Amino acid sequence: MAGSTCHYMSVGSSSVALTVDRFRALARSSPWRWRTLEFAWADHGATAYRHGWIRRPDGLRVETGDGRVETARIVTRPFEGAYVSSGEKMVPRAGIWPIHAAVSLDADGLVTALPARSDVDYVAPFFTEYHWAAMLNPVELADSGRCAHPELPVRPAELTDVEHYGRPTWQARVWPTRSYDPRCDCCALLTGRFDYGRDEPGWVPEVESVVRLDVGTGVCVWIRHLYDAPTVDLDLRIITVDEPLDDALFYSRRRRGLFSRRR
Repeated sequence: MAGSTCHYMSVGSSSVALTVDRFRALARSSPWRWRTLEFAWADHGATAYRHGWIRRPDGLRVETGDGRVETARIVTRPFEGAYVSSGEKMVPRAGIWPIHAAVSLDADGLVTALPARSDVDYVAPFFTEYHWAAMLNPVELADSGRCAHPELPVRPAELTDVEHYGRPTWQARVWPTRSYDPRCDCCALLTGRFDYGRDEPGWVPEVESVVRLDVGTGVCVWIRHLYDAPTVDLDLRIITVDEPLDDALFYSRRRRGLFSRRR
């Protein structure tokens, strides 16, 4: 299935054998595994859950738990808001959505390698910080973009099948290596910091973490950092996947309320 493109690979089965390679493949597969998602999440120790709707590649709606709309919009193009110099003027940065980029898939529909191109917008639709983008597309648990170290960016161990709010997930205890390369240093899924001061820059980890990837979507749904007093840094509950979401949802400012459409 090398070079497959232009449609979403919605696979909800948990029957695929769990290995390190397949865990990494799932971590890079999210952009091609679902089109719409409704979910509730809390991160960075928050106790209040937000409610989100995404329609890839362009629709976003986020509410607080009591239904206050934080954002509702449709993205107009890849890399919206980004401009590059062209002669004496600035022009919109050219790009494509992930679903229009060819990827290589294994027999289970998991992505074995990302497109070798820099014009793919993996972040849209964006909300507040890059931790948001990383939880929805946790490719940093699979691949490293700027580090030349030969080791994997994370070392997964204790891989197991578990359920998260009733959905099949793959759980692993992970340790970031020097090659760990988060989308944003200050919004990484795992703990530590990027060290720019050495001859070979790389990630300096703090502690191990336990992470869960939803099998059907590839979204990172749970992170627990294993400090002396372990902390849950992300808890995401998927409500619906690939349900139709009309344009009106992304334009309307009407309050809806958390779990108002619970199934």
